[in-house]
Amino acid sequence: MLRFVLRYFKSKHRKLNMNRILEKFITPIIHIILILCLPSLSVASEIPKQKSFIVMDGSCCGGEDSDPHAVHGIQTESGAFVLSGKIIDGSGYEDGFVVKVPHSLPVGQIFLHDEEEFNLDWMVKIGKTNKRDGINAAASMNGAVFAGGYMQNPDGIINGYLVKLSENTGDLIWARSYPSEIKTKESAIEAVIRSADNAILAAGVINADKGTLEGFKSYGNPISGDAFVMYFSEEQVSSEVAPESPIWKLKIKDALAVKHLEELPSGDGFLLAVHGDEEPATAKVMKISFDGRPIWELDVPNHGELTAITVTKNGYFLSGHKADRFDGIDASISKISLNGEFLWNKSFGNPKGGDLIFSGLDEGDPRLIYDECWGITEFKNGLVLACGTGIEHCEDLDQELKSVCENDPRTTWRSNLIHVDFSGNLIWQRASSFVFEGEEEEDLPSTASEWVFKTKSGALASVVDLSFGIGLEILK
Repeated sequence: MLRFVLRYFKSKHRKLNMNRILEKFITPIIHIILILCLPSLSVASEIPKQKSFIVMDGSCCGGEDSDPHAVHGIQTESGAFVLSGKIIDGSGYEDGFVVKVPHSLPVGQIFLHDEEEFNLDWMVKIGKTNKRDGINAAASMNGAVFAGGYMQNPDGIINGYLVKLSENTGDLIWARSYPSEIKTKESAIEAVIRSADNAILAAGVINADKGTLEGFKSYGNPISGDAFVMYFSEEQVSSEVAPESPIWKLKIKDALAVKHLEELPSGDGFLLAVHGDEEPATAKVMKISFDGRPIWELDVPNHGELTAITVTKNGYFLSGHKADRFDGIDASISKISLNGEFLWNKSFGNPKGGDLIFSGLDEGDPRLIYDECWGITEFKNGLVLACGTGIEHCEDLDQELKSVCENDPRTTWRSNLIHVDFSGNLIWQRASSFVFEGEEEEDLPSTASEWVFKTKSGALASVVDLSFGIGLEILK
């Protein structure tokens, strides 16, 4: 074959045949290269652009030193946005808060303040001095907002707490604590949803030993107790008086808390994201019937900490994060089939590059970088995870690694949205910061996306925790 090729190129038709070879072989190769490169070129164009970024500092929610921390967000039937979380009150203890942001968001970056024309519709602080109180999630229905969390009673016991507010004014309609069966045990609500039959479901932890509710969402997990979910009918929650007890209540064995839940289509029941009671905790998924009977349960292998779940026609998808092989933390997403079989787990982390002080960054030292994900939503033929990415605790490292850590700009955290298709292939990743107009780039605040959901107009909404406050970013 080699001799044939040599004789061929020595012929008097060498130039002509070389052109034919170029046409026959090189051109298709160029086409292949273009085909391979086009997906990476299209990634940047597919990343949605920022439409609005609404931010506020402690003055929104209890004062300059209140350190608001939003962990959840929804869009109501009216189109307004409701964010909820916890603040620090004057006594140094946690309080809950709920704020309503008007639906007609201005384009661009807006700092909300009393003196500004565009501001919050209302803010409600929930809690008492010298007590641990907080709000973890909310749902809306028929002109009301239902917010769930925890409230510490006069005896120092923390109990699950559900409050109903007027969406129009923020006025209190009713509120009630839902304690554990054993009155000396503690409880809390971590997830609240509205069902298709206009019921409200609340889920979380009950029967926890006193002092073992470390926190919720991105500020901790219960370390004792039983997972539970309870169902309040439309008639109960539509009343002007808080229901004394739910229609049904399910306690889940061998699990510490329900982190999140979603309704299945066609009245097929509910899907629960459950924090197991092992150490480290196993990620569990449970399907229950519409009347609260367990149907199946699955331990999800290699997922790590489970934080949220979303239901799609293509399967069920879980968000979370787990330790990588370098002792850092990576984003984690798992897929469960519609009949409850584990299909795959994928992990992502250490995003390269970025704007301003992050420009030109490589992947960095994987031992240092945390990619923690707290929410997930279906979006444009795939899923988006809400995460934060950054470095912390440099002071705990040995001297050599400490120097690397302190000189890495990733000690300023960034919001990190990760978009994958239904097979877990990365479509785009967006690590970003909030930039004050006219400020120096060294003054960037740390940010992290705590929750994500799709708006009524099909845009992507990210609930953001900032080092100076909270924010809502809309991408389209």
